Order: sequence, then C-alpha cells, then structure tokens
Amino acid sequence: MPVNRRTRDQILIEALDLADLPELDQHDRPSATIASTAFSIQWLQRCLDVMSQEFPWASEVTSTTGSLTTLNQDLGLTDFILDVRGGFLIKDGGSTIPLIRRNFQDIMLYQTKNDAGGTPITGRPRLYNFTGTTVRLNVTPDKTYTYVLWYYAMPSVLAASTIPTFPSDHICIEYIFWRAMEWARKAAPGAAMKYLREVEMPAYRSAGLNQEPESDHIPLDELQFRGARRKMWDWSGWEVRNG
Repeated sequence: MPVNRRTRDQILIEALDLADLPELDQHDRPSATIASTAFSIQWLQRCLDVMSQEFPWASEVTSTTGSLTTLNQDLGLTDFILDVRGGFLIKDGGSTIPLIRRNFQDIMLYQTKNDAGGTPITGRPRLYNFTGTTVRLNVTPDKTYTYVLWYYAMPSVLAASTIPTFPSDHICIEYIFWRAMEWARKAAPGAAMKYLREVEMPAYRSAGLNQEPESDHIPLDELQFRGARRKMWDWSGWEVRNG
C-alpha cells in the first residue's frame, strides 16, 4: 500500500496555509511549529481513524500473541479493527496451525452441538470468529494453546515527525481544510465529513480498497472439499490419468 510523503506537521502546516485563517493560526501554530494543543492535530487523527475503520485493508497490519484457554475469550485489544483472514494461528507441539474463519452463525451452531448437554466436548480448535475483540471457537480448548493473531489496527497516535500509514496526503490536507472552514463558520457543519464520505470514499471503493486482498488462486473451503492430499489451488478436482 502506498504511504504519505509528508509528516504529521507538514500535513497540518499545508492545510492551515490553505485555510488562511488568522485566528486558527494563532491557536494552532503561534510560532513556526504546530502547538501540542492544536485543534488540527485532533482533526487529522479523526480523519485517519474514520478512513481506517471504513477501509481496514488500507490501514496498518500488526500482530499480537497470547494464550488461548476458553471457548469465548476477550483478547483485550484496544486498536483492533478486523482480523486478517487466515491470520489466527495456534501452536500445538512443534506445529503452527492456522484456524479457519467462519461466520458467527456457524460458530454458534458448532458450540451448541459441542456443548453436549452441558458437558462440553474439548479438543483442538479448528474454526473461529470475532465479535468485537472476543474470539469465539468451535470447541473448548483441551489445553492451553499459544496463539499469534494478525489484524488490521487503528492508526497510532501521530507524533510531529510521524508519516501516517495512509494512501494519500491530499485527503488529509483537504479534510483539515474543510474542518477549518467549519470551525470558522465558513462552511456548513459536517462539511468535512461530507467531503470524505461523498468524494473520497467512493474513490477508495473504485480502487478496490473496500475489499480484503484476494488470493491469486481459487481456495477451497476445507470443510466442504475434503482430501488429505488436496492442495488449496486444486479447484478443478483431481487430475485424471490414463493407464
């Protein structure tokens, strides 16, 4: 994914120059640098947060580790947006095993079936789903498993010299400009958010950033297409040989 060229303060200075509002300048940059209490710092962070929540696949990817012990476990992540598909891995002995993401309805049915009348069946989890920051498994773990989770994260709080992980400087500058116009009562309330949602978000969707990155092959659902030797790219079935 492309990233910005400009740092946080370079973005803010350009946006404030574009807005040309003496009163805002006096508050946000009374000298040559951006003040720590500047309104525009919060405006920029808001822009990044909104766009990352709407398009997580264009945001930061990070990982975390921990121990998996219960059927439904809150991982306590404060910057979690969405798990990377196939990015929830558990360790069992010397092996690392990727769990399969399923929808909540499937996990609910598996949990109901495996409850076994109040005496839950235990085993090595195979399927999972996230509701908020809680991971829900198909079966109660039969022991403690170490996990690695890759996920799309909320943007970090920007420092003055931080270059945002974001595809466009232009969007940030224009959003802050319109937010400054709102602050000065020179634009209608909500003009900045309207700019994001009606101008930039459709452009993001056209670029395909509203979809999870696709594999370069057609993967099989392991629950529907069984076969110990079948590879995930064997979408056309087994090869038939003569003789």
